[in-house]
Amino acid sequence: MYAGLNTAFIKELDTTIKNVSLTHLIFTLIISYIFFLSFFIYLVRKILRIRKELKKVNKKLELHSFVDALTGVYNYRYFIKRFKESISYAQRENMCISLLKLDIHLFKNINAIYGTVFGNVVLREFADFLKSVTRNFDIVTHLEDDEFGVLLNFTDKEEALMLAKRIQEGLRFKNFGTKDKKIDIDVNIAVVTFPQDGFSEIDLLSLLDKCLDSSKENGKKILTPQQLAKEEEREIDTIYTADDLKNRIYKLESALGKTIIESIIAFAHAIRAKDLYTAEHAAKTVRISLSLGKKLKLDKHNLDTIRYAALLHDLGKVGIPEKILLKPARLTPEEFEEIKKHPLIGAEILRPLHELTHIIPPILYHHERIDGQGYPYGLIGNNIPLEAKIVAIADTFQSLISDRTYRKAYSVDEAIRIMEKEAGTHFDKYLIEIFKEVITDNGWRK
Repeated sequence: MYAGLNTAFIKELDTTIKNVSLTHLIFTLIISYIFFLSFFIYLVRKILRIRKELKKVNKKLELHSFVDALTGVYNYRYFIKRFKESISYAQRENMCISLLKLDIHLFKNINAIYGTVFGNVVLREFADFLKSVTRNFDIVTHLEDDEFGVLLNFTDKEEALMLAKRIQEGLRFKNFGTKDKKIDIDVNIAVVTFPQDGFSEIDLLSLLDKCLDSSKENGKKILTPQQLAKEEEREIDTIYTADDLKNRIYKLESALGKTIIESIIAFAHAIRAKDLYTAEHAAKTVRISLSLGKKLKLDKHNLDTIRYAALLHDLGKVGIPEKILLKPARLTPEEFEEIKKHPLIGAEILRPLHELTHIIPPILYHHERIDGQGYPYGLIGNNIPLEAKIVAIADTFQSLISDRTYRKAYSVDEAIRIMEKEAGTHFDKYLIEIFKEVITDNGWRK
């Protein structure tokens, strides 16, 4: 009886154990499935997060690769990328796109004179200036060296020209550089527009370069393909005479002379004190001299002579000791004798350069006086070249209205009164009268 009871009990127990084991197994499998599913979801989310972060990083890296490290604006690679995209969009939507290409005039001389560190400061500040005069959605780029580009979406030729003129106007009142040294800069600007000037990116970029090159060659500050075409038509239609040939030769000689002059200025800056040829002093002296020359209706050759002579009239000061040039008090007689050597030194520097012989006389004689009391040769009256007389008036006037180490600047009216008193002795009396008209015409009186 007990044996039968035990057998039944054992069978029932065995069945229970089997049922429990099966339930446990099923429970274990469910838990494992949930765990692995949760882990899988976690991994998927983690991977998606990583991919998202990688996309952000890649986007930042790509954006960084499109930014010019020196100026902080976009680079040439980005300019071309966005230009292609804009052309494609403009073709579909029938809209206008304009491009500006800007070249900083004689930037290589800025580097030569003040050093590349200063030049880099100028480039950064010019990039900031461009951003300040353009719209938020305009794309300002540093293309290479001294060249910048601006991509103007939704902009026709007239609007692009307005921006170019606004840039030129803004530069008249803007200086660039460090706290200790500020300079003015000029730019040449080429302007092209899609679809008015072309339909393909290659044609438009090629035309842009052609316009900029012509702008630099001909001295035109802003040039469009339409203006370029007119110049080319004029070239084709013109029947050249012997005088035209002479003018062309003179133009080539002038360009060569200009290059040499620029090199000489760089040389002077590199050797001597940086304030010998500040942009402000040079620009104002040249401007005053040219204004007087134009009032006298002098021809282009004479005006060019005056321009470069005014620019280089104090070149010889590179041979004068700095302690004399920068002395904060009036010079002793001995020191003044040293200063009086600078016209001769300047002439001697230029003497071997055949292309610049025409600017030597005004440089050599710009300290001569009508009464013969000047230097270096004591020339009298009409023996002094007209260009030298003009440069002398401009140089003296600019000196009088500028702060000097030993005195404050005179007002324009005070400077004129001082020069009037010396008309007929120091200065040519007729030229002083004409100069007074120039002052009035240009609104230089304060």
